[in-house]
Amino acid sequence: MSDTAQRVGQPQGAPPLQPLYAASMVCSMGMMGFVAAAGPLAKLLGLSAWQIGLTATAGGVAWVLSARAWGRAADRLGRKTVLRTGLIGFTVTYMLLCVAAHLGVAWSLSPGLALALLVVTRFGMGLTYSAIPAASVAVIADHHGPASRAGAMGKLSAAQSSGLLLGPAFVAVMAGGSPTVPLFLLALLPIPALVYLVTVLPADVQAPDADAPQLSLRDPRVVRPVTVAFTVLIAVGIAQIVIGFIALDRLNLDNSVALRVAGLALTAVGLSLVVAQLAVKRLGLTPFRLMRIGALTSAVGFVASAWAPSAVTLIAGYAFAGFGAGWVFPAISAAAANAVSSQEQGRAAGAVSSAMGLGAMLAPLIGGSLYAVSDVTPLLVGAGAMGLIAVIASYPGAADGPDAETRT
Repeated sequence: MSDTAQRVGQPQGAPPLQPLYAASMVCSMGMMGFVAAAGPLAKLLGLSAWQIGLTATAGGVAWVLSARAWGRAADRLGRKTVLRTGLIGFTVTYMLLCVAAHLGVAWSLSPGLALALLVVTRFGMGLTYSAIPAASVAVIADHHGPASRAGAMGKLSAAQSSGLLLGPAFVAVMAGGSPTVPLFLLALLPIPALVYLVTVLPADVQAPDADAPQLSLRDPRVVRPVTVAFTVLIAVGIAQIVIGFIALDRLNLDNSVALRVAGLALTAVGLSLVVAQLAVKRLGLTPFRLMRIGALTSAVGFVASAWAPSAVTLIAGYAFAGFGAGWVFPAISAAAANAVSSQEQGRAAGAVSSAMGLGAMLAPLIGGSLYAVSDVTPLLVGAGAMGLIAVIASYPGAADGPDAETRT
């Protein structure tokens, strides 16, 4: 059993993890803030919806490609080094994106050149952003044993979810004559988070492993949480992409009202995610049991949303689905961390993050294709995906590690 696995609770003298939560929140705010400003920005730059969507896809591709490398770097170079590098890189690339957007509007750059600049800088944001969750999960695994690990990871997930909510809200409040103004402000937020992290977070608890090999996604110890990570992002992403169409087509709402209902539904999902993730520590459930209960709860929400007859019931169904998913996310990270040695935490976190990024990339394509069949089909597939997660989590084997069923 590994050194980390031998711990049964938070060790004496464990550092405060608030710097990790702050870094995760401000980076998530930045990523989602750009998505919120994408529509007005596209109009000013003369870009179509699919072109500005390509910039978001570029960030997702970079996330998938780099997450495992950052996880390995966290084991080879140290957690704090990777966190510091990621925050600096994210700030620089975000500022470059803002400059590109501003120049595109101020200098009336051709749409093709503006698009190329946004794609490149957004790709850089994705490359550097993926360092934050990979190294943060590794830090938590270093300082928290299986008895308290999922609770700490639940707080990390709650910080990320808060950023997803606050980013668009920040853009809406700060937006003035140009959508680039709130983006510039969001690009500055990682700077105080970096200072906070460098000042408060102590050095790593163990020496970096310079010879750390890459961890295969097919490694039997992590294949279960990696599969669940991919599957849950597929389900959640499908629900996100079809909500506006459901409000328009099934509920027969006009564009403005449909947009409001879609926004309220996604806000309800975000709030329920935060509440569920903050409650993880109090539940005292093992990662796989937490995963099972959360997945089944979310499946009920998906089914209720599939046939929701009104805006209120649709929003409620989405909130219920989000609440269940809020228990699945920290359980994934805890299960992966419990399954590997203390020297492999970064690589395990990177593998999980890469799987999530791949799911987030594919979900819009899958959701759009399924909606062409019927407005019910995507949400039923989402419910089925959550049911599959419950099945996967029901039979943890020896490969999941000696602490797979240790309480959270």
